[in-house]
Amino acid sequence: MLNYNKDANARRGGVDLVISLTKDQADALGDAVTEFGEALDTVLVGLAALRSGRDPIRAGGPSLKDTPVSAGTMWQEWVLQDVATLTSRLEGVQAATVRAHAEAGGSFGALATAMGVARATAQSRRTELLRGEPDAAELWATGKTAPVDHPGVKVPANMRSWSTPWPAYLPVDITPAELQTTGLTASVLEGWAEPYPEIDDVPDWQARHDQALVRFDFDDRWRPLNPQGRAGRTGRNLGKWGENAAADPIVVAGTGEDRRVLLIRRKDVGRWAIPGGMVDPGETAPATLVRELREETGVDLAATTPVVLGRAVVDDWRNTDHAWVASTAALFELEETVPATAGDDAADARWWPLPDDVDELAAALASEGGLYEPHRPLLRQALEHLAR
Repeated sequence: MLNYNKDANARRGGVDLVISLTKDQADALGDAVTEFGEALDTVLVGLAALRSGRDPIRAGGPSLKDTPVSAGTMWQEWVLQDVATLTSRLEGVQAATVRAHAEAGGSFGALATAMGVARATAQSRRTELLRGEPDAAELWATGKTAPVDHPGVKVPANMRSWSTPWPAYLPVDITPAELQTTGLTASVLEGWAEPYPEIDDVPDWQARHDQALVRFDFDDRWRPLNPQGRAGRTGRNLGKWGENAAADPIVVAGTGEDRRVLLIRRKDVGRWAIPGGMVDPGETAPATLVRELREETGVDLAATTPVVLGRAVVDDWRNTDHAWVASTAALFELEETVPATAGDDAADARWWPLPDDVDELAAALASEGGLYEPHRPLLRQALEHLAR
C-alpha cells in the first residue's frame, strides 16, 4: 500500500512517499528493501530535475538528497547509475513473474495483455524463458540460491575492481542449505561454520580486518570485499564471512631427477592438490601446516622448520564477493620421501616427480584427474625458491 505526506506535513515540504509492507513482506525482501528504495528515490529526484530543468544538487541551494555531491555532470551520472540498478533488478522481477504466471496456468493472451505486447511476442518470450534456468536477476528477484558450483555471472576484466562502478552488477548467491538459517545450527555444532547467517550479524569486523593475512576493504554497507575483486558470486560457501585463513604445506623430497612433491587427491573436486586446510580458531599458521599435513597424508613434520613462501588470496572454487580463502604457503624440504597415506579430506596421497615447470607437472597429472588449478601459483613459488 502506498501513502504520502504532502506540503507542510512532508519532511522537505514536498511529498513523502510511504510504502507500507507487512513484517512478513519486509522479512522476505530483506536488504532489497533498502537497495531498491534508495535507487527508486534517486530516479524520482532525477525525474524531477529533468522536468524542472533544475540541478537537484547545485552548490549553494538546498539539495533534494540527504548527501549532496558536487555540481556539473555528477547528478546525471548519479541518476543513471541508479536507473541501471533498477533496470537490472526489474528484469529479474519480470522474468520471475512470467515464470510464475506460466506455472499458475496463465494463458498467452492474458500475458500479452498484462505486458502490453502482441500475443506472439508474449508467447516467444515465455517459451524462451521457460527453456532455460533462472539467471542471476531472476534468482535475485525470487531470493533463491544457485548450486555451490555455479560459475556465477561473468565479470569482465575491466569490471573486476571494486573501485569501478557497476550499478547493474547482480552476482549469484551460492550459499548452500547448511549455511542458511535453517541448516546453520548443525554446521556450527560440527565445528566448521560460524553462527552468523548474515554479514550484518558479525560483531568483530575490526578485529578480523586487523588480523587478516591479506588486507581487505569494506563497501558502504560495511560488507567485507574480496581483495581479488568481484567474483560474480555472493553469499558464502565457507565457514566464515570475509577472510578464511588457510595453510598449505608444500613438501618436496630429494633433488634432480629424484625430486618428488607430496600431493593429495581432493575428495571435493577429484584433482591433485597440495595438502592443507583451514586454520582453526586460536591456532597459528605453523601449527595448521603440521596438523593438516598429518591429518591428510599421515606425514608428521612437527620437528621440521619450513620456509614461508608467502601469504595471498587463493583462487578457491568456493570464493565469493564476501567470503574467500587466504593462505600461508610454506615449503618443507626433505632429503628423501617418507611413507604417506590418505586421510581426512584426501581420497589419495602420493609422491609425484616434480619437474622444473608446473605445466609439466600438470601434464603428467592430466590422465590421473588433473592438477588443482588454484595451487599452480603456490607450486610455482616453491619451484622459484628451489631454483635459487
